[in-house]
Amino acid sequence: MSVEQSRAYWQDTYLFQTRTEVVATSAEPAGIAVREGIVHPKGGGQPDDVVTVDGSPASVSKDADGVVWLHPESGVAQEGSEVDVAIDPDVRRRHAALHSAGHLLDACVTPLGYRNVGLSHTPGQAFLLYDLDGGSLPEGEDEKAALVERVLERAREHVAAALAYSAEVDDEGVRRVSIENLQTDPCGGTHVRSTADLAGIAITRVRTKKGQLKLSYTAEHA
Repeated sequence: MSVEQSRAYWQDTYLFQTRTEVVATSAEPAGIAVREGIVHPKGGGQPDDVVTVDGSPASVSKDADGVVWLHPESGVAQEGSEVDVAIDPDVRRRHAALHSAGHLLDACVTPLGYRNVGLSHTPGQAFLLYDLDGGSLPEGEDEKAALVERVLERAREHVAAALAYSAEVDDEGVRRVSIENLQTDPCGGTHVRSTADLAGIAITRVRTKKGQLKLSYTAEHA
């Protein structure tokens, strides 16, 4: 089944509500797909948005074709009807800030001789995981603290510079998110407009194990 659904959340992180057409329904589990896809589904280390459909809480899923399905507690509207879809603005901003801060911190860490091999942008669980790529693992608390300060000093400079986040979809349909003059990565998540929208960036824990470096972090939307 072909479903016509835009990924509006790719174009506008701050589009929090819309009235849009139901373009498909599913029976098991009961759900709807809508034309204007403002809802970010879980993926790429970023959690689902918190969603309502016509005021009713709705869970979120994504199928193998990338279609986002909404599952309202109040039941499913008919195909062809219109519904009001809304996401929690505070949750969206928090997710976008954590995801954007993850990209920014990675841009500060990789030049020090590390290669990213894992991540999460989930509130309270956000981390970046690295293999060595010419760098070395910090030994002891003093070296860990020095690494944290070096990374955060770079991050603070980039926040002060108000570098823009932008995104483009290539000919193969891969979306790539860039931080102005800094870094470009494949990414399907939501992001802030610029590094100036980030606040409270902190590395909360540094762990080394089996030749890998793991940095837990947090951030807020300014």
